Amino acid sequence: MSETSTAAGGIAACSITLQLNGEHREVEVYPWTTLLDLLREQLHLTGTKKGCDHGQCGACTVLLNGKRINSCLTLAVMHDGATLTTIEGLANGEELHPMQAAFVSHDAFQCGYCTPGQICSAVGLVG
Repeated sequence: MSETSTAAGGIAACSITLQLNGEHREVEVYPWTTLLDLLREQLHLTGTKKGCDHGQCGACTVLLNGKRINSCLTLAVMHDGATLTTIEGLANGEELHPMQAAFVSHDAFQCGYCTPGQICSAVGLVG
């Protein structure tokens, strides 16, 4: 963000660091920014979906330090220094993660909107 990264009330953005999908990232976020909004709106990782925005549907599920978490229910500033894996970070280049491959080979899709969250949940379960 620029040097003028303050909100209307004079609240400044916070600097946090993440190990995101295997890469070190430093980002500026406002204290009220959810982890989901940071991923989708600022970092343009749109594989994580915004469904209910109340933690009920699981479409926003990501892995935080190896554990599943609903990214819509947590603030990004709470996870300074954390390791975060989104659906985009599971594959190794063009090689799918085994859970992604299993979903494909077993036709485990409906409309596909919540599939990234389901895959991240399943990886967190077995991991």
